[in-house]
Amino acid sequence: MVGETLPHASELSSDARSARGWTHRRFFELLESLGRLRVISACGPSTFEALCRLHSWSIERGFLNAITPEYHWHLAVSRLRHLRSADEVHARSGRRVLFFELRESDSANPFLSIYLHREKGAEFEPERERAFAAAHAELSAGVALASEERG
Repeated sequence: MVGETLPHASELSSDARSARGWTHRRFFELLESLGRLRVISACGPSTFEALCRLHSWSIERGFLNAITPEYHWHLAVSRLRHLRSADEVHARSGRRVLFFELRESDSANPFLSIYLHREKGAEFEPERERAFAAAHAELSAGVALASEERG
């Protein structure tokens, strides 16, 4: 992560993580630790999908800037208000999928879905699955995201 160094989510006890609540920073720290991701961005009738690893990001002047070798995200933090996780079976493929949805409110349609990627036929690595499960215990019903932006 670029900028201020916070304890990594894996370095905190579950009580300490819960006490922190879910912030933009905490969520993107988690994504950084989850390896390869499939990011699906919905904007009106258009959908953009990419595979990437999140490894360098910052929150500055109202935007979350995530630089990946594949592409750059520039997300308005003001839109990142509600986060929900899901552990489901994909209707078409019958495969288990683990993902997060970002919304402007709990009742809005998701504009960004972020899946833990795995190759066809592969299982989730146990460490990634455990990290997702820990977050999912707090996020499955959905939570409001709090901003920690400074300056």
